[in-house]
Amino acid sequence: MKNRLKEARLEKGLTLKQASKHIGIRDSTLSQYETGKREPKLETWISLSDLFGVPVSYLQGFGVSREAVINDLVDKIITEHDYFHSPFHNLDFDLQKKLTRKDIEFLNGTFNLYLEPSNYVIDDLIANNERKALGYLVSKYIPLVNDYNFLSSVPDNVNEYFSALGNKLANDKPDPFDFEKELDSADQGLFNAVYNSMILDSDTQKRLSDLPNSKKRDVSQKVQDLFKLLTDDTSDKRILDIKRDVTDLLDVYSRGEYKLATDTSNDDPGTNNDHP
Repeated sequence: MKNRLKEARLEKGLTLKQASKHIGIRDSTLSQYETGKREPKLETWISLSDLFGVPVSYLQGFGVSREAVINDLVDKIITEHDYFHSPFHNLDFDLQKKLTRKDIEFLNGTFNLYLEPSNYVIDDLIANNERKALGYLVSKYIPLVNDYNFLSSVPDNVNEYFSALGNKLANDKPDPFDFEKELDSADQGLFNAVYNSMILDSDTQKRLSDLPNSKKRDVSQKVQDLFKLLTDDTSDKRILDIKRDVTDLLDVYSRGEYKLATDTSNDDPGTNNDHP
C-alpha cells in the first residue's frame, strides 16, 4: 500500500520543512517516508497522526483516500442524481440546501464561473460538468469525506466500497421521523424572527415559543416555501428586490446575527436581562 503522508501534509497546508520540524526529524527523512524509501517507527507514525489529525491506519494507506472518495461522489452526483433507486440520488439536493451566497462567491472567484444565487446552482454545475466546484462542495458539506476513521476502514472491493459509502450517507443523515431533535440555527432563527416580528401579543408569543420543534420547523418551511413563490417571476424588478432582501435576511438568520430593533443591548446599563 502507498502511504498517504504527502496527501495528508498537503491537506494540512504544511511544507516538508514545517511538518518535519513539528515532529523533530529532518525534512529529507520525512521526504523518504512519503516516497516509501524508509518506514517510520511506530512512535513517528503516532506523531504524524497527531500532527495531521488522521488515524495511523489512514496514513499507512488502509481504506481509501479522501480525494478518491470526493471524486467518486462527484461522479455519482453527475451520473445518478436522477436515479431514485440510487443511495446517491439526493446528494445534489443536500448540497443545494446547504449552499450559501459565500459559497457561490467563492466558486465564481476560484473556478471562473458565473453563478447566480438560485435553487438551481447545483443543477447548473452538473449540467456543465463542473467537477472541481462540485468537489469543493462535497469536501465541505458531505461529512463522510472528513471522517478518516471511516475512510481507513472502507473495503477495496468495488461493490462493497460503494455499498459502504451509501450506508454511511444514510447513517449520517438525521432521522426524518425524529422531529424533536434540536432545530438547526437557520430554522430556529427564522422561526424566532417570524413570531417576534408578526405576533405582538406576549401570551401568543409564549405559546408559540413552547411549540414542539416539529411545529417550529413547519413554520420555517412555510416561510421558505413562500419565499420560493415570490421568486418565480424573475422579470418583475419588485420580485427580484424582494428575493435579494429576503435572501440577505435568511443569511443573517442562519448565522444567528439577527436582532430585533426592540431587543435591548447587553452593553446598555439599563438593560433588563429578562426581556424576551
